[in-house]
Amino acid sequence: MRMIDADIIDGEEPLSKALNFLLGTGTSVMVTQKGKYYGLIDDRDIRPVSNASNTKAVNAAVRAPQLEEDAPLEDVMRSFMAGHFKALPVVRKGKIIGAVSRADVMNELVKGGKVPKTSVSALMASPVYTIDRNEKLGVAKNLMRKLGVHHLAVTTNKKVMGTISTFDLSMILLKPKGRERFILTSEITNADSKQVHEYMRERLITVEAGEPLETAVKKMAKHSISNMIVMEGGKAVGVLTATDVMKFVLSLVSEGPNVFISGLPEEDMFYYEDVRNTIHEAVKRFGKTFGLGDIHINIKKGKSAYNMRTRVEVEHDSLVVHSEGYDLKTVVNMNAGEIKSLLSKRKNYKRDKTKHYSTEGFYEEGAG
Repeated sequence: MRMIDADIIDGEEPLSKALNFLLGTGTSVMVTQKGKYYGLIDDRDIRPVSNASNTKAVNAAVRAPQLEEDAPLEDVMRSFMAGHFKALPVVRKGKIIGAVSRADVMNELVKGGKVPKTSVSALMASPVYTIDRNEKLGVAKNLMRKLGVHHLAVTTNKKVMGTISTFDLSMILLKPKGRERFILTSEITNADSKQVHEYMRERLITVEAGEPLETAVKKMAKHSISNMIVMEGGKAVGVLTATDVMKFVLSLVSEGPNVFISGLPEEDMFYYEDVRNTIHEAVKRFGKTFGLGDIHINIKKGKSAYNMRTRVEVEHDSLVVHSEGYDLKTVVNMNAGEIKSLLSKRKNYKRDKTKHYSTEGFYEEGAG
């Protein structure tokens, strides 16, 4: 897989330097501590600060997976599914040697002939979430937070004219005295009162709902974008994201449900596959009983304890399990055990319910 140069800064350097890197690449900035990979800074995860120049990069970095050299494409996609990352570092013996972007993944899918033969409409999410160009940035920010999305389509008289994203809301490009620089929105007085059209992106890449999925994936790779507005009959009818594509491809090549892990601390990233396999094994034997969907795991480490939340999609419902403890292995095993227990109860209930209806039906037939 193609590897790009990684933008790397030491964790002790100012956040403002990372923002300048983001201006140039629009992907992610890799942060090191004592020469080794620590985390990354992505516009989707930038936290509000009072002054980007006085904030250390390490304090703004989020923990994110690292990629091994020559990692299989499936493993790379699973790593990207752990969060909303635009790029992830490739690491050799703790040292960052490059990065892989979402666009690189899309390009690899096309090159390898691994894009499913289906239409864009089969994967798109609908409806399209929009905001009027004259609305305030504060309204756009709250709407994204409420909907859990990273982009909104900007409209004029209900016609899509551009987009605005978390990137645009996190940072604003200024040109003081002829110099370009970034400053955080939180550093600007009354930023939320600005109008959306002042900061929207007019470069709009779209795809038709009836076009092959491969066409959309090629456009994502060519333009280094992770989402597209889907059009039909001149109207915006949906949104297609790189995440949708990767999730679908993984569902076709994986045995059993997909397991996605987020939040795992860097020092515990070595156990990523162990966590995934433990939970996968916990649900494996229930696959013939239930229509199991994706499994989403979030792990948080506090000062002295781990907190694990697992959501299993079961037919038309979700099963959510929480576990907490001082040792990661113990917490994962507790979580897996609780999942098996709850699924067993559902299985027994389903069996008894089926037997009950079957007996009732036999009785009524005999009575007639």
